[in-house]
Amino acid sequence: MSALTLEQFFAIQKLYASYASILDGGQFEQWPELFTDDCLYRLQSRENFDRGLPLATLSLESKGMLKDRVYGASQTIYHDPYYQRHIFGVIDAIADSANEFSAQCNYHVIRTKRDSMPETVSVGRMVDKIVCVNSVYLFQQKICIFDNDLIANSVIYPI
Repeated sequence: MSALTLEQFFAIQKLYASYASILDGGQFEQWPELFTDDCLYRLQSRENFDRGLPLATLSLESKGMLKDRVYGASQTIYHDPYYQRHIFGVIDAIADSANEFSAQCNYHVIRTKRDSMPETVSVGRMVDKIVCVNSVYLFQQKICIFDNDLIANSVIYPI
């Protein structure tokens, strides 16, 4: 493990910024393109993560599964429309090797509807593995660990 180069640091920051921008802009079909084909995306409680327990609220194990989730959320589920806003804390990243990185940051996702006050959807931290493939930085693993025991009745859009 070693420190990042300036180029790696900015590329990882850009990956997180793109992640938030895509989800906050409702461009869900672009979300899977931020991941490798063999990725893992998991939404898991802090208690289960800390205890090493496998149970997760949502576990998607490939880019194909991410695309299925996007299709389901945008084409088959009826819900009151809303917007999300992702706020990330400082991203702490290290180089595991020349093209593999470990990163984590705190997050806060807020849901807004035009006719009501904003509400917190989820707060916690993201624990990620990132790879650089042909100069493109992608998430290989993203684990969103929510701090509270209760989550919104319906988590429709990705955290």
